[in-house]
Amino acid sequence: MTSTKKRKVDSENRQFKPDWTDQFCFILPQHQNAKPTCLICMQTVSVCKADNIKRHFNTMHAASFNSNFPEKSDHRRQKIASMHSSFRRSVFTIETCNTAQQRARAASLRVSWNLGRAKKPFTDAVLIKECAIDMVEELLRHDEKNKLNIVDLLKQVPLSANSATRRIEVLAEDCSSRLNKDLIKTEAMSLAIDSSCDRTDMEQLSVFARYFDGNKFREELLCLLPLSGRTTGEIIFNELTQFFAKTGLDVAKVVSVVTDGAPSMVGHRKGLVSRLSAINPELLTFHCIIHQSVLCAKLGKEMKEVMDTVTRLVNFVRENSSLQHRIFRALLEEMSAEHTDLLLHNDVRWLSKGRVLERVCDLHGELVSFFSSLTSQKAHEFHAFLIDKKEMACVCFLSDIMSHLNHLNLQLQGKNHTVADMYEAIDAFQAKLSLLERDIRGRKLHFPRLRQHCEKNDMRREDPALTQFVTNLTENFKERFENNHKLSRDILLFLRQPFSASPDGQWTSEAKKLLPSIDEPSLQMEVLEMKTSDVLKAYHKETGLSEFWINVDRDRFKNTRSIAMLLLTIFPSTYICESSFSAMNCLKNQARNRLSDAQLGECLKIATTEYRPDFRNIASSSNHCHFSH
Repeated sequence: MTSTKKRKVDSENRQFKPDWTDQFCFILPQHQNAKPTCLICMQTVSVCKADNIKRHFNTMHAASFNSNFPEKSDHRRQKIASMHSSFRRSVFTIETCNTAQQRARAASLRVSWNLGRAKKPFTDAVLIKECAIDMVEELLRHDEKNKLNIVDLLKQVPLSANSATRRIEVLAEDCSSRLNKDLIKTEAMSLAIDSSCDRTDMEQLSVFARYFDGNKFREELLCLLPLSGRTTGEIIFNELTQFFAKTGLDVAKVVSVVTDGAPSMVGHRKGLVSRLSAINPELLTFHCIIHQSVLCAKLGKEMKEVMDTVTRLVNFVRENSSLQHRIFRALLEEMSAEHTDLLLHNDVRWLSKGRVLERVCDLHGELVSFFSSLTSQKAHEFHAFLIDKKEMACVCFLSDIMSHLNHLNLQLQGKNHTVADMYEAIDAFQAKLSLLERDIRGRKLHFPRLRQHCEKNDMRREDPALTQFVTNLTENFKERFENNHKLSRDILLFLRQPFSASPDGQWTSEAKKLLPSIDEPSLQMEVLEMKTSDVLKAYHKETGLSEFWINVDRDRFKNTRSIAMLLLTIFPSTYICESSFSAMNCLKNQARNRLSDAQLGECLKIATTEYRPDFRNIASSSNHCHFSH
């Protein structure tokens, strides 16, 4: 027996016929996916079919309706027209109300979005509403009609703290869903992972992903995972893999991970990196370049004593007594000093040491005068320190060398830096260190404060401690960034200047190890072809590094583009995690320390994301659109 094909209603293209309205009192509404609707009882039938409509009319209404309104009579047509008109008015009223509610909700979403971006409390939404109403009433004081209409519309916008909380949740969910869709489609991603305690001592693991979304490279907060107990490598690994499994992401797509170098992250056996490497043996692991540069600048014993003394001096002036601090600031104002106060040192902040030392050097005369007027034993000790030529030479030297390190630090900070940019800045600083090592023994052109101090106090003899510090700094940078270089200079040269790279150099075999799927002979041929292209050379000069490789012909230069895109995906530092912790502390401050972990993650995602939600679409897709009461 031959099996008959099952009929599908959707494929039969059934159409509503106008004469069914007069015969059976049915209409077909104008909205999408509408079903035939009975004008008498407002019920619908599932299929647009004459038998179904006729069966409903004959079963439910034929006896009573036909007796009151005989078929083909004018009275019947008038009654049906009246019911049809009443239905249209009802639909219009409902649609108008829904549209107004959607507009109010879209406005509420926009306000909540701006609150989240500015890291402000949910309760500020009510204040924004009150301010908006006050502004309208003031600006339209002489236009009473428009003023009342606009004020009424503003009052309908739901902006209570609870409403703002729900809006933040919806917006964060929208951003997360878009991020997950892009990560599922992308070929590779890189992770930056770091952890820090929030206001309530809850350890928060910040995980950022860098990936190519098809148009540009993005750096987005993947998740903020609370760690309630211990923070071992095993626990961090389990939390991270559970998140990947829950969101449907593939851990094998992670091509590189950058961490702060903590034992729980980089432990040889039980660290997070070693566990991720077991899943993906080709995984590249990096120690944050900024952290490494800071570790290179660790002070020796003698320099640390000088720095500690300066720190105690500043704390004595600013923290010992409020009256003493006010007197010092009054002295600075009286002496028309360059600055109005000293800066406090915070060992966590990367630029703090240099700024503190610069301020002490600039206010040296004022500090000597201030301490000479005090009678305490500590004041006499600090006064002796400030007038000691050798000690102040160390302070001036530290101020100068820290200014160079701060300049490097500022170059390394910021979002969307490529690994080539970061290592190029490190290589340039290493070349500068060689110059500084020679300069400290000679004219001290790059140590202006030290040179001025030496000239003023007739100190011409070279201080071996200062020279040794620069020598140790040079050796530290060489050990960390040359001997432990994860990527060779040749492959980074190919990324920055593909027209200068050698086609048969050692870097092509390294590229094969980084991305086993590429064909090395074809890669070499593509490099030769690229070197002869004047069009690509001109385009390379006009555009940025990422934009150049994104727009390279992916069919003609398949292998070269693939390895370049992999290198551009790599996270070179955990700066973005560190900056997110600053935002986290703003969000969960002393006044908002009851913010839950879920709400903190949602607020942080909104504060850091580059995605922009479609507010009207979110408002229209919701089933809960209500005016403010």
